[in-house]
Amino acid sequence: MLTRIEIDGFKSFSNFGLDISPFLVILGPNASGKSNLFDAIQQLRWLVGKPSLFDAFAEARGELGELFRRRGDGSQVPRMSFAVEVLLDPSVADQFGAEVEINHTRLRYELTIEQRGDSDGFVRPFVVKESAIPLRAADDRWVKSHRASQAFRRAHLFYKRQTPLLETVQITETGRSLFKLAQEGRQGRKRELSADAAEATVLSSITSAADFPLLYALRKEIESWRFLQLDPASLRMPSSWQQRGEQLDPSGANLAKVLRRIERRTAGEGYSALDDMAADLTQVIRGFSEVTVEENKAKEQWEVYLTTRDEGKVSARVASDGTLRVLALLATLYDPDYRGLVCFEEPENGIYPQRLRDLVGHLRELVTDPAASELDDGEPLSQLIMSSHSPLLLLTLQKEDIVVMDWVTRPERHNESVRSRVTRVRHLLPDEQHELPLGLVGTVVSEQERRAYPAIYADEARQLLEA
Repeated sequence: MLTRIEIDGFKSFSNFGLDISPFLVILGPNASGKSNLFDAIQQLRWLVGKPSLFDAFAEARGELGELFRRRGDGSQVPRMSFAVEVLLDPSVADQFGAEVEINHTRLRYELTIEQRGDSDGFVRPFVVKESAIPLRAADDRWVKSHRASQAFRRAHLFYKRQTPLLETVQITETGRSLFKLAQEGRQGRKRELSADAAEATVLSSITSAADFPLLYALRKEIESWRFLQLDPASLRMPSSWQQRGEQLDPSGANLAKVLRRIERRTAGEGYSALDDMAADLTQVIRGFSEVTVEENKAKEQWEVYLTTRDEGKVSARVASDGTLRVLALLATLYDPDYRGLVCFEEPENGIYPQRLRDLVGHLRELVTDPAASELDDGEPLSQLIMSSHSPLLLLTLQKEDIVVMDWVTRPERHNESVRSRVTRVRHLLPDEQHELPLGLVGTVVSEQERRAYPAIYADEARQLLEA
């Protein structure tokens, strides 16, 4: 689970920081930075998962030079930095089947990338700083702000480690920089790597849980973050028996295969998670009563069928775009094998405004609630971040579930005469406060701004939801 992200020097971000709850909706107009935030999360995922920085940046939306923030005078910042705080699952298994219990589940990971030009004029990225630091219980603000229950603390919060797992140090005598990996446990081993011209992250080199289980768990957590860009044409297609990918593809191309696996994993006494998904789907899109996956042995395929009140059983090939998007999103949150962080854009697409409240309510119930007094044994952590420019979500969600993104012009730290447009994120003013305290100016959206922000009157939005 991702609990905080800090970004500086990447695209539109300068000294940006955001605490992230298990369920979060980011509202903002077009070009406000919502997609850039998802790009930053995705970029970090590639940086720790790909074998080199070259491979990591090759996946990005934009060329390398376009990823470093541009100042107002047209110059480019030389470095980009990321920092994330995460909550790890209590155990991790590597690709060799080795499973290790994790004794410290709260970590902070920091990474700084610098672009350098060589004598031939080529610009290449290098890692100049990388660290992984255990968060201490006394300093864990996220746990306190989310009022974590005793049941949640017992199941997910372990604080056994005191010293850094990974740090970047400079040797005074030689001027060289080193990445130092600390020993983990009695059987672990230390490691030192040169940091003078690093073209890959240290975390990308941790490929098993044998020597550095916490660092491996950190890498696996970041690599597990998923981004859904669902394509209705792909969602409609059957899945072949040989189709690759166990978890849902970002486009949704293997939806039938994923639903089949979920059905088998959760089946018992004539019931499966598909029944729960069908019930949720019915609350959002009326007229549906059942979701089934049928096997076509002749073609070696699985195909999704939806039972409707008016038309009976129909193939997913003729279902609406909105129906399939909701079904795919529910599949990711009901999947017992692949949970963790899911990022999703514009959940309101294809949904009647009157049903948007029901959809959001169901989605919120499916993510992990740290304050819950009771937890299902072995239930994996589940998190959802959505972005939207729909004003209707202002009236369907609690204020603590929303942040608002927009642009603001600020002076540069190195030269105040240069002013640049950067992305800003703010929370909504709590209900019990009617006036904006002076200390919160610039960090909280006032009630007056909130009313003007949607470009639609609140009364009109409320009529749409309650019609």
